[in-house]
Amino acid sequence: MFTNTKVTHAVRLALVFGAASTAALSTTAVAQEAEEAKKVERIEVTGSRIKRTDMETAQPVLAISQEDIARTGLVSVGDVLKEISTNGAALGLQTNNGNTTGVSRVNLRNCGSNRTLVLVNGRRWVADLGGAVDVSTIPLAAIRSIEVLKDGASSVYGTDAICGVVNVITKNDFEGAEVSAYNGQTSFEDGKRETYSATFGTSTEKSNVLLNVSYTKQEPIMGGDREISSVPIYGLPAEVSASGGRASPTTPWGQFTVNGVSYTRKRDAAGCAPNQVCAASKVSDFKAYDPNTDGYNFAPVNYIQQPSETLSMYAQGAYAITDTLNWKTEVLFNERTSEAQLAAQPLGGLAISGNNIYNPFKVNIVGGSFRPIVSPRSYGAEVDTWRFGSSLDGEFELVDRTFTWDAAATYSDNSLIALKKGFFHSTRFAEAVGASRINSSGVAECLTSTGAVIAGCVPFNVFGGPEGVTQAMLDYVTVAPRDLAYSKMWDYSANISTDLFELPAGMVAMNVGSEIRRESGYTSPEPLTVLGQVLGDNAATPTVGGYSLKEVYAEARIPLLADMDYVKSLDLEVSTRYSDYSSFGDVTNNSYKLTYRPTDELMLRASFNEGFRAPSISELYQGQNDSRPTATDPCSTNSPAYKNIPGVAARCAAAGISSTFIQKDPQVRAKVGGNPDTQPESSESTSIGFVYSPEFIDGLSMTLDWYKVEIENFISSRTAASILSRCYTQGIAADCDLITRDFTGTLNGNPGEISNITSLGMNFKGGQHVEGVDWNVDYRFETEMGTWRLNWDNAYSIYNGDLGKLTRGDVTLDGTISGGNGTGFLTAGASGGGTTFRLKSNLTASWSKDDWSASITAQYLSKQIEDCSGITSAAAGLKRPELRNLCSDPDFVDTAYTFAPGSTNVVGTPNTPFPRNELDATVYFDGQIGWTSPWNSDITVGVRNLFDKEPPLAFSAFANTYDPNYRTPGRFYYVSFTQKF
Repeated sequence: MFTNTKVTHAVRLALVFGAASTAALSTTAVAQEAEEAKKVERIEVTGSRIKRTDMETAQPVLAISQEDIARTGLVSVGDVLKEISTNGAALGLQTNNGNTTGVSRVNLRNCGSNRTLVLVNGRRWVADLGGAVDVSTIPLAAIRSIEVLKDGASSVYGTDAICGVVNVITKNDFEGAEVSAYNGQTSFEDGKRETYSATFGTSTEKSNVLLNVSYTKQEPIMGGDREISSVPIYGLPAEVSASGGRASPTTPWGQFTVNGVSYTRKRDAAGCAPNQVCAASKVSDFKAYDPNTDGYNFAPVNYIQQPSETLSMYAQGAYAITDTLNWKTEVLFNERTSEAQLAAQPLGGLAISGNNIYNPFKVNIVGGSFRPIVSPRSYGAEVDTWRFGSSLDGEFELVDRTFTWDAAATYSDNSLIALKKGFFHSTRFAEAVGASRINSSGVAECLTSTGAVIAGCVPFNVFGGPEGVTQAMLDYVTVAPRDLAYSKMWDYSANISTDLFELPAGMVAMNVGSEIRRESGYTSPEPLTVLGQVLGDNAATPTVGGYSLKEVYAEARIPLLADMDYVKSLDLEVSTRYSDYSSFGDVTNNSYKLTYRPTDELMLRASFNEGFRAPSISELYQGQNDSRPTATDPCSTNSPAYKNIPGVAARCAAAGISSTFIQKDPQVRAKVGGNPDTQPESSESTSIGFVYSPEFIDGLSMTLDWYKVEIENFISSRTAASILSRCYTQGIAADCDLITRDFTGTLNGNPGEISNITSLGMNFKGGQHVEGVDWNVDYRFETEMGTWRLNWDNAYSIYNGDLGKLTRGDVTLDGTISGGNGTGFLTAGASGGGTTFRLKSNLTASWSKDDWSASITAQYLSKQIEDCSGITSAAAGLKRPELRNLCSDPDFVDTAYTFAPGSTNVVGTPNTPFPRNELDATVYFDGQIGWTSPWNSDITVGVRNLFDKEPPLAFSAFANTYDPNYRTPGRFYYVSFTQKF
């Protein structure tokens, strides 16, 4: 799809692609005289501040041109970056549940989005409070090219550049005018996307100005409009809420525990009518809740593609004050609105009075639940991003040396307004299901415990099913929470570069610089949410904080040898950066890079980089918030841990949990928050590779790079599942102290359910080990039939797991049992997607002749293995053993590793059932045809997912049956038109 920069000499860059372009895609090398090379303008390549005449450096850089972007048929930066081979699982608009603010991320090497640095024109882009960048705030229409550095670069750029850098380069020096339009939709006639943009530019001998305005709109795709996403788990009955199923036990027909029996209204019964006293005889309209048949199918009303609209404006100007002094400025505004939609709010833990007019049981009920499906939950997001930048650059002569310098100031901010609908006021709802009566005028009224009327309160009917809820009931209890989030950044930098002195092999080039940055931000949750008064909205306290830093850095390129036998050139690059943070102290990071050219055809390269990631504002200062992670309670008597691990049952009994307890809600309640004592992560990254452009095959170039990234002092928090395991399987008392249970049944009528797990941020001793190989083959040639290009770009993951490259059963530095190599395994329940492909590959064939062009792209995603125990559990509960065959290997066994009771010794239990499912390798094909008309316009038509490939079934995926890092089912047809003036 895209190409890596290839070995080139300066003149070929200048003659063929224009050396000033940082997105040059040169693929051949031609030797030139030294005098000619000196004429070529030097350029800055992502990963170094020293300007050079050669695009290729000691670190691999992927260059994505404007033509490459157009060839994808995509209209957002996030979607374009999602396609590249080195990008891992990341949030996007294909994630609905778990991405309620509609962000789009980039996650190089699967290290985490906050370990990928995002730049625009070489300068840092504003991040959210969690330290990750929402790339949807960068308008695609303003982009000239994108460079992706596939290596660490903290010694050059500072924090976050652990697993790579994305540098977005905007348009400049545009002359004339250009308008474009794009329109597309799926083969299901939904998910429509449209974008319109206009670019204007003018230049004089001393100045240039560019203005770009663009608008993009994307329409939603509903879960119910695709067979695979129309049920909680495709292949299982839609209403299974028992173990292994995913239907919700909180239903529109309610659940009410009376005398130890959980009742629900019969689907074909009338239940209790609104505005009438429900007679005790109506109890016959209710039955015992069956988790195999009475769950609620929430999937159809969920989005599987969020709607969004984006309006952006970008202006850039430059003026040559003198021949050696230039002023540049840029202004960008981006406004995005999006919406996530989930099924109607599940209401649990209801205390319903026996004197409520709608209660046919006539006894007090605790832990009742109900889902009013008259309105889904809506999470609207309005995000405004501003960026202002101004810089001076120039050059001067001193002691027979030319010095170049620049000084820049950048301000950027990002504001979010989150508007929620479909939520309920907890105090008012408690009043509405409390005692009530029908007054003498026939009007239903709520009563206090003393019998006084509650003014304005309308009794709420949870016993009548969907038909029993009226608008008056909703009006009294409904609230629309409004949350705010804001982050801003001031960044000042200055650099000066020169050739210091000459060695026999060439000039020693150096850059020194300094950067001062201030980052701050806050969240302001809805006041009712802070007070815990919004049912189903995770309680949250405000976050506020910030930090400042001062940095100095230096970089040198030292030519060691040149123009010798078997040594065309041998260059060493060293760089260092000292960072002093107000939040944690100081840190220094160094880098060493070596390039060796034995011939003009071959370059060998290697790099070693130290890196760090400073704790984000959220990791430092986040207020304590509620969350709802998915976790299996080891004390649930049907859990594998309870049945198979010695000591678990005894520990659960000692904690007061009944031997008949079965977990009812797979989503436990957890409280998360920041820690001001958090220290930075540190990393070491190594890469070794080569670039080869054989002279005997003109136009062919190949690259191959092995890499390894080791991250320690990991910033995270223990997951709910980890805390539960450490408590009940390992017997670690400190973790047991973090768990609170509801023994009264108030939560959902099931005594023993987890009511809270405290999980605050911390530094771990260990971290992550990532290792793999990237390779690219690019071949360009011409025939009588036209100009051809073949590009094959690949990322192969060798290992992705715990620091130390541990295997299953090893003990991590933090005293947990390692899961081993996660490459090729789907992470269960990951809201942003859990894919860790062994191989992700893009193959593009393109052709052009005269006014016509065409391309076809194949994207290969290797197979994944997932846990399939949920399916086998559901099959057992339903007494339908044939459903086990939904798993590709339901009888798979392996060694289970646990800690021996009361010790840190690991015990392996062979032949333990580990049902699993294989997600087949997937190949998507995209095609495009373009024509340039005589009136200077370009018309393009294309199809994405040409052969209508369905995503593989993933039974452990979050809130769906396919992972969102696969494409939404269906073909996508589009047409675009660009007119130049």
